[in-house]
This record gives sequence, C-alpha cells and structure tokens, in this order.
Amino acid sequence: MSAGMQERGIYMIDRTSWKIIELVLRRYPESKIKYEQYIVDIMASSSPHPLTIFQEENNGEYSKPQSVTEAKALKMTSKRAERLKKEIEAVELVYNSLKPEEQKIMKARFWSDRCRNLPYTNIDKVAYSERQMRRIVKKIILQVGIYLGEI
Repeated sequence: MSAGMQERGIYMIDRTSWKIIELVLRRYPESKIKYEQYIVDIMASSSPHPLTIFQEENNGEYSKPQSVTEAKALKMTSKRAERLKKEIEAVELVYNSLKPEEQKIMKARFWSDRCRNLPYTNIDKVAYSERQMRRIVKKIILQVGIYLGEI
C-alpha cells in the first residue's frame, strides 16, 4: 500500500487480515469469559504451578517458581494469555469509542450469530443505510486490526 493512501485514510485490508480480525470480533464474548475465568483460577490457586490451558514450556527449560505469587505472575504473562488480553482490549476500546447506534450494528453483526455475520439487511432498529453500515463495519475492522497489529 502506498504512503499516500495511508495519509488520506484509505486502507485496503487484505482478505486474510479481514478474516482474522472478524474472528477476533466474533469470539470476543467467549474470549472475555475464558480470560476472566483464567485470571480467577490463577488468583484462587494456592499451588505454585497448577496446570491450566495457558501454561507454556520454554523449550523444555522450565524453572520452578519460587513462590505462589511468582507462579501467578508468570502464568498471567503467558503468550496465549497476553494475546487474549490484547484481543479483548482491542474490541472493548473500539466498541467504547463508537456511537450507540454504531454499537448496535457491531453487536448485531458480530455477536448475534456465532457462526456467521448477520446480513446488513437483517439489522433492524438502526438509522443507517446498508452502505453506511458497511462503512461502519470496515471502520471497526480497521481499528481493531490496527490495535492488534494485523494491519
């Protein structure tokens, strides 16, 4: 993409990036619940190294934490947990920056049906045309993508 296009605010989002960002948006409610439960589990654990879905080994070089607090801190900074946290923050940041009408579009488009996007023509009770809704969704995808580093 040329620098001139970026300066004018025209972004071309490639299909792969679009799909990745769309998936992050669609799975946001589930990811938020999973991440919050993960944090609760870490904080409630008394063992320095309980097994969880986010526990990682560093190329076989695992050094046992010296305290429960250290173990909790290490687990909270796992790569998977950090990525999940960043995805959640990106979606929430963009969602909170939208107007209430735009938030309705985001909810309907990405969170009403977990398997596919709701068609624009089926989004009711908003004062936007289909074309305006497409622009809003592109803006949402773009902002989340920039925050995540996908664009």
